[in-house]
Amino acid sequence: MKNVYQIVLLAGIFFPAALLIAQPELDIKPDRIEFEDIFNRYNFAFLINKGDEPLTIDSLDYNDQDYIIDFEDGQTLPFTINPDDSVKMNVTLSGFYNITVNDTLDTIYVHNNGIESPEPLRVRIRFFEDDFGTINGNVRDTLNPLQDATVYFYYEGIYLIDTALTDANGFYEKTLPAGNYTIAAEKDGYYVLFYDSTYDPYFAEFVSIHEKGSSTINFTLKAVEDTSYSVRGFIYDSTYNQNIQRGIVIIRHGTHVPIGFNKPGLFLSDTITAFAGIIKPDGSYKINVQYEGYYFVQAYTNYFLPGYYNDEGNASVYWQNADSLSIDTTIFGKNIFLLRDSSYGGGSIGGAINFQSPADETLLEGITLLARNVSNNALYSYNFGKEDGAYRIANLPYGTYEILAQKIGWDNAYSQTVIIDPLNNQVNNINVTFIPSAVEQQADLNADKFILYPNYPNPFNPSTTISFYLPERSLVKVKILNILGETITVLINDEMNQGIHNVIFNAGGLSSGVYLVVLESNKNLSSCKILLLK
Repeated sequence: MKNVYQIVLLAGIFFPAALLIAQPELDIKPDRIEFEDIFNRYNFAFLINKGDEPLTIDSLDYNDQDYIIDFEDGQTLPFTINPDDSVKMNVTLSGFYNITVNDTLDTIYVHNNGIESPEPLRVRIRFFEDDFGTINGNVRDTLNPLQDATVYFYYEGIYLIDTALTDANGFYEKTLPAGNYTIAAEKDGYYVLFYDSTYDPYFAEFVSIHEKGSSTINFTLKAVEDTSYSVRGFIYDSTYNQNIQRGIVIIRHGTHVPIGFNKPGLFLSDTITAFAGIIKPDGSYKINVQYEGYYFVQAYTNYFLPGYYNDEGNASVYWQNADSLSIDTTIFGKNIFLLRDSSYGGGSIGGAINFQSPADETLLEGITLLARNVSNNALYSYNFGKEDGAYRIANLPYGTYEILAQKIGWDNAYSQTVIIDPLNNQVNNINVTFIPSAVEQQADLNADKFILYPNYPNPFNPSTTISFYLPERSLVKVKILNILGETITVLINDEMNQGIHNVIFNAGGLSSGVYLVVLESNKNLSSCKILLLK
């Protein structure tokens, strides 16, 4: 019996030790990170496998309203780390405006299959927000208060930080950090409306929330007409191919510039020229439009650059890579892929948008502005031009920038270079001027003539812009023919206002060769050759 006991004892001593050695073990270095101020909101830690077996990082437990976390080489959870290897985990304090004095100590937990799970990463935040105000109001249609309508609050016009739901009386109330907000109201069966009474989020007026102050903002929503004209799809992170669960999708008729429609039976006050939809928690969107036509679709959300829909499914920050959609029924699967925004600072650049030649107020519509770092060519944050031609882009880190402004159908406009540094981090009076192309200049000289301009670029691959000028409101058809005279596609078939119009033709599915653009308008007919070279 003694020998048996000794064997059992030896097994109890030696075998568990061997088993303990042959297993993964997570070590986080450093085990504590700090965010010092609004300009230092990025940090990182290494996840190290100290064990002798592969380590699986299963998931993270953290407040995704406050942080953006990703991993080197675009890895997504779950992933495996080999023994004596590591993976860099990047942590950006994105929701800095949510941090109060009670949130300055935090913990990110890393769940894994190692000896200890979850493993903590301590977080220290050395600044916080202590200025809050209250906003309230009512949401109704023309007759009744609307219960269960959702009100959205976008900090600096682009960061969704909170929502409120209306009660049986259509009343809502919310306490928010001090700052400037774009506010929208939404309910199924109604168009999304932005303050102050606009359907275009670009032109939404800012609402200022002040410390201990109170503001009242009311909404009167317009019911969606009986229509089958709508577009649906999903919004994706182009890096990780994951659904983006918040944000706004906006579509505009024709050239992305809202056109004043005057359809029979519609009063001007009933006509909507831009339509918006809220991205749902599953990443989906749906937008109804009043009538069929060609539309461009653009999405934007927290911590991503805005992007347009295109047929190739690429992330398209610039309008030059966008494709218009013909909405004549309910169309599905129009997914948009967005690029991540690199912003983590506290600087801002503001100014005015100008046009070199005299311009009517509609030219200020549909303008997106982006801040480009001239040192690394990366885009850092964005915003939109307002009705008065003003703009402001926030959350910029230190660096040297130029402002890039884009409007469909126009060449991009650029500002002077601007330096954001500790002594000069809030810069004003940086103006951006659009210079008319030959197309716009020619239109001024031929205001009474119907014109089909040469496409640009030409030759092209795969997209080109077709421009034309209408001296009066006309029924317009633009179609593409092959050299045999067969119709390849109809780009426009709609009534359009006087002025310059642009439409993008994407020939991604066609072979190289000569094609014809044919423009019909009232009793006018014009055509030109275009050359596709692949």
